[in-house]
Amino acid sequence: MNLHFEDVTEKNFWQVIGIKSDEDQEKRIQIFERWVGSNAFFLGAAQVFGYCPRALYDGEQLIGFASHGLNKETGRYEMISLMLGYQFQGKGYGSPALKLVIEEMVEMYGCSEIYLSVIWNNEAAIRVYEKAGFKPTGEVEEGHHPEPVYCLHLGS
Repeated sequence: MNLHFEDVTEKNFWQVIGIKSDEDQEKRIQIFERWVGSNAFFLGAAQVFGYCPRALYDGEQLIGFASHGLNKETGRYEMISLMLGYQFQGKGYGSPALKLVIEEMVEMYGCSEIYLSVIWNNEAAIRVYEKAGFKPTGEVEEGHHPEPVYCLHLGS
């Protein structure tokens, strides 16, 4: 496994927005998928709100997408998306991909906390987040779906 991020550019844009988290989603174009917003949605959010969009690769193979940054309204550093293409789910990428996001956020922002929200019944994602140390805050973000908010406290 050789995971790394690359910028989303004109060269990989169409591939990035074509990645789907569920095979059934591949047949439809829509803003929200079952477990996550589409990459097109999060690229738009990154542009408007100043988040950092990242294409996730294993070697030369594009396998997913992530975006993160400072929520100017709350003052919190957030991972607003992390998705793996359905072909790459269940293959051991979840925890290493999350670790890569956390490392990049610490390097880029020097943050001591990272927040995220997740659809309440996305049990696979919740297991990965909790295994990495994210804890529920008791807050619920009201977006397209009500999503519990989690926080990872880093260091001292």
